[in-house]
Amino acid sequence: MRRAESCYMCDSLATSREHAPPICFFPEASTFGRDLRKSLITVPSCDAHNSKKSKDDEFFRATLLLTTAQHGEASNHLFFQKLLAAAARRPEAYGGFFEDKGTIASGTQRVARIDRPRFDRCIDHLARALFFDAYKRKWHLPMVSTSPNFYRGILDDNVTPHEPSAQAVEASKLILAAEPIRGENPEVFKYRLRFDEQAESFAFAGQFFDLFEIYSYSSRAIVTKTDSRG
Repeated sequence: MRRAESCYMCDSLATSREHAPPICFFPEASTFGRDLRKSLITVPSCDAHNSKKSKDDEFFRATLLLTTAQHGEASNHLFFQKLLAAAARRPEAYGGFFEDKGTIASGTQRVARIDRPRFDRCIDHLARALFFDAYKRKWHLPMVSTSPNFYRGILDDNVTPHEPSAQAVEASKLILAAEPIRGENPEVFKYRLRFDEQAESFAFAGQFFDLFEIYSYSSRAIVTKTDSRG
C-alpha cells in the first residue's frame, strides 16, 4: 500500500497537488497558441495550502503582471486576456490589490503600493514548494525575500531604490551564480536553487517573464543570530 503523503508546507494530509508556480501563471495553449504548461512542477498539498490560497495566487499574478505586461508575449497575453477580464468581473477584489501612488517620469509611468507581507508569503510558499520538489524534504526555517523590482519611495519624479534590498540581491546573485538555471517554460518562469545541508542554508532566485526577479534566503545561522538578540 502506498504511504499517504503530507503537505509540503505542514504536516496535514495532502489532498491535492499544488502547482509551483501556480498554474494560472502559464497561458493555456488553446488561447495562446503555444504550450507553456510543459512539465509543470506539482507538490503534495493540503487544502489550506492549495485551493484555499487561490486569492493569494490571483494577487501574486496580478502584482507580477503589473510590472511585466508589456515585456513579452506570455505576460502580455495574461494581462489582456486574463487579468483585465478578472478585474472587470471583480473590481472590488482586484482594486484592493494595489494602492495607486500616482505617476513618475513626467507622467509616463505609474507607481503602485502592494501588500508586501502578502507578496512575501506567496514567495515563501513558492520557494518551499521548489525546495520540496528538488530535495524531497520540507524546509521549515524562516525565509527572507527581496526583489530589485521593488523600490523604497518616490523622489524628484523618480523611484528611489532600497539600499539594503539592493545589497541583498547582489549577495544572492553571487551565492547562486554557479547553480544551473531550471524551469521547463523559461519565458514564464526560471529559477536557481542552492542547498547546503551542512550549513543548513537554502537560497532561491526566480525570474518571471524575463523581467521580474525575486530572491530568498534562509539558514540556521540567521535564526540563531536573531534568537540571540532576544
